[in-house]
Amino acid sequence: MAGTLDLDKGCTVEELLRGCIEAFDDSGKVRDPQLVRMFLMMHPWYIPSTELAAKLLQIYQQSRKDNSSSLQVKTCHLVRYWISAFPAEFDLNPELAEQIKELKALLDQEGNRRHSSLIDIESVL
Repeated sequence: MAGTLDLDKGCTVEELLRGCIEAFDDSGKVRDPQLVRMFLMMHPWYIPSTELAAKLLQIYQQSRKDNSSSLQVKTCHLVRYWISAFPAEFDLNPELAEQIKELKALLDQEGNRRHSSLIDIESVL
């Protein structure tokens, strides 16, 4: 999807978020790092970080219902990238860090160690 976004015409936050998720392959390689980095850097202008985290959780949960393991792992790769590229955001926003911890706990509860291992929020707290 990242390649199909027409940024000249504008996109919704949801379209940009989906584009960022789809910018990752299943192994975590970023195909469109400019889109991902720019969105994560600029998203506070459009949506609070806590709302962005809630949307990521919602996308993950929906992909579970749809049995889309590819979308699940790509969502986790985006969260991992966000934490590693912008650690101060999590240091300065305890509510955001707590949301990501809850996502990690959900993954652990489900026994989804592969996805859980991608999210290391403790490294920035």
